[in-house]
Amino acid sequence: MPTPLPARPRLITFDTYGTLIDWDGALRAHLRTLFADRDEDADVAAFYRRWYYGYALPAVHGRFLPYRELLATTMAEALEAEAGITAAPAELAALGDVMAEADPFDDSVGTLRLLGAHVPLATISNSQRDIIDVSVRKLGDPFRHVFTGEAVGAYKPHRALFELVLGRAGVEPHEAVHVAQSQYVDLPRSVPMGIPTVWINRQGQELRPTTPAPTAQLPDLRGLPELLGLDRTPKEPVR
Repeated sequence: MPTPLPARPRLITFDTYGTLIDWDGALRAHLRTLFADRDEDADVAAFYRRWYYGYALPAVHGRFLPYRELLATTMAEALEAEAGITAAPAELAALGDVMAEADPFDDSVGTLRLLGAHVPLATISNSQRDIIDVSVRKLGDPFRHVFTGEAVGAYKPHRALFELVLGRAGVEPHEAVHVAQSQYVDLPRSVPMGIPTVWINRQGQELRPTTPAPTAQLPDLRGLPELLGLDRTPKEPVR
């Protein structure tokens, strides 16, 4: 059984890309331009899925690479194998910048502002520090703790990022809440660790039989403050 939500969490941790930042939309737009520049009439959504599930997702389980390198390497492999395209080094290097410059979802900034008035917030991300620093500014600098895979030399679903943020915040797993959209790299680790987990299912996915069930599920962030009992402005800001 998933761990129940605490009456008042001492820490709320977030996945960033796909949960708070529309990275998928930004990358698909970049790919549409890449294919259009070559007069390729490609199904970008289908290619994106093949790249993510066939190349990028397996790579986070393999030998650690800085995330910009992981993006460039896996995208080069996917473009060559799936579309017969040899991408220029500059096109591949731009992927990290596309990720950094992707915009927040409409519900992200306001929700983080409200929650951060009650409880310390953190983000643990499969990205790179120079990428996420840009994203954090776009989100209004709401986080007390910001950690990426390079801090531990491993990516989620490895437990190291979760252990790092809990340790730095000085909280036990059951005292925190993890909020994430990925049933591939977040739920498989946070739920077994005993961290109450809210699945932000923006894509309307079915939960895989092998994915541990989250404590709660929402279609976006709008219902999160009420779910956590933090939907009112506190008399004093959190310290």
